[in-house]
Amino acid sequence: MEKRVLRSLMVWVLPALALSSCGTVEFYAQAARGQWEVMSRSRPIPQVLADPGTSVELRRKLTVVQGMRAFASGHLGLPGDESYGTYADLGREHVTWVLYAAPEFSLEPKTWWYPTLGRLDYRGFFCEADAQDAARRMREQGLDVVVGGVDAYSTLGWFHDPVLNCFATYPEIDLAELVFHELTHRRLFRKGDTAFNEALATAYAEDGVKRWLIHQGRQRDLRRYAGLVLRRERFYQEIARTRGRLEALYASKLRPAAMRREKSRILSGLQDVLRNLRREWGGRGLESWLEGELNNAHLVSILTYQEHEPAFHQLLRECGGDPADFFERASRLELRGSAGRAPVGPGG
Repeated sequence: MEKRVLRSLMVWVLPALALSSCGTVEFYAQAARGQWEVMSRSRPIPQVLADPGTSVELRRKLTVVQGMRAFASGHLGLPGDESYGTYADLGREHVTWVLYAAPEFSLEPKTWWYPTLGRLDYRGFFCEADAQDAARRMREQGLDVVVGGVDAYSTLGWFHDPVLNCFATYPEIDLAELVFHELTHRRLFRKGDTAFNEALATAYAEDGVKRWLIHQGRQRDLRRYAGLVLRRERFYQEIARTRGRLEALYASKLRPAAMRREKSRILSGLQDVLRNLRREWGGRGLESWLEGELNNAHLVSILTYQEHEPAFHQLLRECGGDPADFFERASRLELRGSAGRAPVGPGG
């Protein structure tokens, strides 16, 4: 439901090697290997299209992406010529895995320090086993932890990001939303402010998909997409309600055992609400929220992406959708409570 963004890990490798921690060196080494794998497996899309071994469906999707790039450049003011001109098959379902962690009785995320970027609130890995090992260590410290696979990330201009097999199979509308989201990061990125960057990209991608569908005369798909956006808003509303209940609980004077029981009751209640929503929507989606027990890290993983989105939708309306005006005004926009954190792992 939400997209994640990963800043290029290659730029942190050399500074990290000067640090004494073996764990730090290992982390940046895996980051370098992962980024190199993506780059080395990338082939120009015309070459992929000319390959007789390329499936009909992949040819179609890659052709569609090229149209999205052109629309992004011509109508959305996005740098469509700077990404998605190549294709890479990584031979796995996800490109990266991200770890979020938070204390048992707090929605304040655990942070990690990175050279030049400071403290960030999540950790990205190119190998699932590495992410799970890190998660195990966090749990042993008593933290709430969640690990999730991510299908795409942005290098913010350090490299020309490829289309990946991880998301090439997406339905067209989901694919357009992802492409416009990531290209928005290349157009405007505020260093050290995850909440700003993700709200901006999410809101502009939604608007971009609507404009793309209108441009193509796909009114039926436009209505379907509007319904999807409404469902997403309802999901976020339930997350916000749960956040409020948990924050009130954690600020209370309850003893740990009683607080633990009430926390479990609140999160179980959220799952009940989400099950009802899924039945209402046709019995699909929200699997990662309904399988197993929820914890604080689940909420931390998504709160950043929707907290300030309404402000950017309002700005789009004020600008009449004009890209130049929107991005100029967005670059000066100050958001109350926008955290000074930047994305490091797939974190849309």
